[in-house]
Amino acid sequence: MTDSDTSHAGRSYFMTYRTSGRGDVRTALLDALESVPGADGRVLFASPDGTSPLYVGLEVFGTQRIGLLLYPFRSNRRITKNRPGNENRLQIRYGGESSWHDRNHALASDIAGIDTTVVLGVDPDSGHFVGLDSSLYDPLPMGISFEYKQERVEKALESGWNVFERENYPGSRRGEPRSRTGLETVVIFRPEKILHYIHLERRARRLNLDGPLRFKLAESLSGASLDELSEIGSSGGSAGPHDLEKAFDMSSQQILNLLSSANRLHVAVRGRVAEWHLERQLESMAGVEEVMPLDADGQPDFEIVTRSGSKIRIECKNCSPRTTASGQPRVEVQKTRASKGDATSRYYDVGHFQVVAACLFPVTGKWEFTFKRSEDLKPHAEHDRKIAAMQLLDDSWSPDLLSVLGE
Repeated sequence: MTDSDTSHAGRSYFMTYRTSGRGDVRTALLDALESVPGADGRVLFASPDGTSPLYVGLEVFGTQRIGLLLYPFRSNRRITKNRPGNENRLQIRYGGESSWHDRNHALASDIAGIDTTVVLGVDPDSGHFVGLDSSLYDPLPMGISFEYKQERVEKALESGWNVFERENYPGSRRGEPRSRTGLETVVIFRPEKILHYIHLERRARRLNLDGPLRFKLAESLSGASLDELSEIGSSGGSAGPHDLEKAFDMSSQQILNLLSSANRLHVAVRGRVAEWHLERQLESMAGVEEVMPLDADGQPDFEIVTRSGSKIRIECKNCSPRTTASGQPRVEVQKTRASKGDATSRYYDVGHFQVVAACLFPVTGKWEFTFKRSEDLKPHAEHDRKIAAMQLLDDSWSPDLLSVLGE
């Protein structure tokens, strides 16, 4: 292990490590990068065996070049005493245990965003890779074990790409989970999908995606063709700046960073995003004939016309990211603020809309909804014909809007 004044692949990093016995892991990675069907991958440079991170200069699609900072860890399936037999395991470790706790093991990263940092588990025998969220493993938590079920591997080997969420817990050296939600997105994939994973890591880092959005992006890449990744080595398309970039005199990255750093803005945008997803789901429902957004103050979010001719007004709300002690989601059904001089005006009247659509994204990381009629919501304890502010999302809610409406 060496410090930042050491040159590695012609560059200097905060921390490099000497390794041994990982030649097959290195070979598996380089072979994968050069063997993606249709990508014409060619390794232009690879740092020598025995050091980490593994720096790779890769050319794809004939003209595009990518710099990769790869942190590979061996993964295998070994029967271990007192552990389940269907478990795979990788351990995050470089150097001896005595060196794990006396320094910060920050990941190498390129401030210019040209090189991409990737943290991977590699099983040369089974032929699968395990992609870990590099933003959550910086600094590297040396000495920890990462376990995952064999059924996940089998699904990945069958389809090429398996995405799931894994709980992460506080530890003796870390008082809080690595992620804000306590969940991390993991992708297990076959070697021919390695460019898909690099694409995921590049976009997630560039857009500062949190765990749920990373999960959604990873899911969307499952069926993506290689053509959709053809700009993996460039900074983006050639369509020019968006109108908002021009109006705000900010880059898209600066706008996204602003949204991420301002909690109230982030919450407001997430509410609008939930409405966007709800509108498209309503439009796809077989029993819904017409969907009309009601973009006006004091109005519910949508009015729909069902096949029976009923007109139904729907209010869209994001559920709280904090569940009850028993793990039950809940949603706040009240207005942002009350009218001056009338504290009760913050509470909705039962007849203000017919249905509440609760977006489960803050809890599940998926843009899915569950519905309930307003007349069936818990009433306010003190104000007649008003709806209680907090509602539990129990079995009386349903993802089937038409069944809620009795159609």
